[in-house]
Amino acid sequence: MKMSRTLIVHALIFYLIFNNCFSQTTEIDSLQNLLKTADDTTQVNLLRWLGIYSRSEDREKALEYGLESLEKSRQIGFVKGEIEALYALGVTHGMTDNYAESLDYLNKCLDLATKQKDYSNVCSVYNAMGIVHKRIGDYPASQGYYLKSIRLVDSLQLEENVSSEYVNLGILYDLMGEQDKAVESYEKALEVYKGPNRLATENTVLSNLAVMDFNNGNYQAALDKFLQRQQYAEEQNDNVSQCIGHSNIGMCHLKLQQWKSAEEHLLKSLELAEQLSLKHQIVENYNGLADLMLQQEKFKKAIYYSNKSIEILDISGGYEQKREVHQKAYEIYEAVNQLPKAFYHLKQAMTYKDSLMNETKVREIQNLQIQHDVYVKDREIEANQLQLALLNTRVEQNKKRMVYFIIILILLLFSASLLYFRFLAKKRSNALLYEKNQLISQQKDVISDMNRQLEKRMLRAQMNPHFIFNSLSSIQHLISSDDKKGALTYLSKFSKLLRQVLESSVNITLVLKEEIELLKIYVELEALRFDHSFSYSFDIDKNLDLDKYEIPMLLVQPYIENAIIHGLMPKTGDKKLTVSFKDIDNYIECIIEDNGVGITKPKKKEVKNISRGMSITGKRINALKKFCDQELVKVEDLNTDGFSGTKVTILIPKG
Repeated sequence: MKMSRTLIVHALIFYLIFNNCFSQTTEIDSLQNLLKTADDTTQVNLLRWLGIYSRSEDREKALEYGLESLEKSRQIGFVKGEIEALYALGVTHGMTDNYAESLDYLNKCLDLATKQKDYSNVCSVYNAMGIVHKRIGDYPASQGYYLKSIRLVDSLQLEENVSSEYVNLGILYDLMGEQDKAVESYEKALEVYKGPNRLATENTVLSNLAVMDFNNGNYQAALDKFLQRQQYAEEQNDNVSQCIGHSNIGMCHLKLQQWKSAEEHLLKSLELAEQLSLKHQIVENYNGLADLMLQQEKFKKAIYYSNKSIEILDISGGYEQKREVHQKAYEIYEAVNQLPKAFYHLKQAMTYKDSLMNETKVREIQNLQIQHDVYVKDREIEANQLQLALLNTRVEQNKKRMVYFIIILILLLFSASLLYFRFLAKKRSNALLYEKNQLISQQKDVISDMNRQLEKRMLRAQMNPHFIFNSLSSIQHLISSDDKKGALTYLSKFSKLLRQVLESSVNITLVLKEEIELLKIYVELEALRFDHSFSYSFDIDKNLDLDKYEIPMLLVQPYIENAIIHGLMPKTGDKKLTVSFKDIDNYIECIIEDNGVGITKPKKKEVKNISRGMSITGKRINALKKFCDQELVKVEDLNTDGFSGTKVTILIPKG
């Protein structure tokens, strides 16, 4: 069993967020009051800090504050505020996993900070970009940005503290399997540290080195480091770090077969975890105690601790942790020869392992897409820089020409034909300027068209993972409910649907006939998933040429999904879904009607749970509005006396 660095800080993060919620709310209220009477530059800074404090509570609001700060700084010409606003927006997008947007803002911040010779922010941007590239799996790029920050500080002999860059490099090298380089980076982080809190950095490095020792099987070395780290946590009165430290120490004793010490520390960690409500750490401790009792052949206690960990995981927990807990339960029941229970837990462990593999594959696909988006944006930036350099060259050439022209005019002042030649020169200049304006106008149209196509591709690329993830969730539901026949049938139909989606994935649009076929297969899968608890029908206008028109792929699917999940499923009794396509002048009219519960007001707690699919579809509809000035989506509540339901009308432009 390997010890993850994430596990060490996981509970700490959630604890800090929980305990800081009240203080952050107080800070936000205080900043909002100050904002009312602040001057321009202070408003820029206050808006930026409001965005920073809002990150843990409302990411959308954090982005709004950041954009307000950016706009305000540009209005008043506050360059320093603009740099810091761009950096804050880049970090906020990175925290919401919008890595392409994050890198876009960070690149803009880098350009502006470089022009202003604000090297402190340049270093911060390099460090942030290294973290983003590490998260999307681009380790070479991540390493390059960390090293850029370090080299910049060394070359200019800045007073910046690059200790965090060396720590990040150490973590990166560890992830890449280059532990020797990781150790060198950690040692360098301590060597170059500048600041008042050196002990905190030393203990961070110590924890990372202890994790490396544990994973390499050097349990005694790891134990010595964890004990030293624990002493610091006790001096700081840091209960969360003490809780995690006791757990790490207990696992080291367990590996060294020092049973009494292992039990003592695991129980201490469990007590603190329960006081702090750190569910993840509670499960880790119960599972560690179960392993401890198994190795001592105290099977009753082993079963007790194993059941406690499973009981908590029924409420929360990730696939990896559930797999480990059920795997340990299997080993315990196998040791006491209770084969039916052992087989059950082995089956559960295998199920969570498959789910983890599927989740990992989806994440890999998403990371590849993000890397592609980042590559496209980098190419756009390079193209814009090249065009800017070309324009600057032309400006310089024009300046030189103007100088030469002035010299010629002075020489020709005594010539009788001066006015004539000046007239011709002006005429030629106007003609050249007109041609340039025409060329620029044409280039602007081409760039606008490319931007619209890129926007469509980005929204289309976001739609596929959402659609595939929902289908995989349905298959997982059938597997977890032991409906093998239903799962196989669903999987067969899903593979057919996925094949069609992948075959057409290179296109932004899809022929209407093929889109309707995809929708029919999807509704059939949903009917199978919900045990045919609802009926459905497709009504296609005979006058509509299905092979002639193309529409954005999977544009209608989220509305059908919404009708089934939120309209029909909560209803009892007869459930019916109708989907129709009609030919109306310059539009294809799609009507999705259900006799479900109708439109209901969401509860306050549900306001933040916005459907990712509907959010993306809303953006795609807004993209279509650029081609017309008519409202394209209309939602009607059909709730009347004795009848309920919802009707969604979508107008899709033919052009």
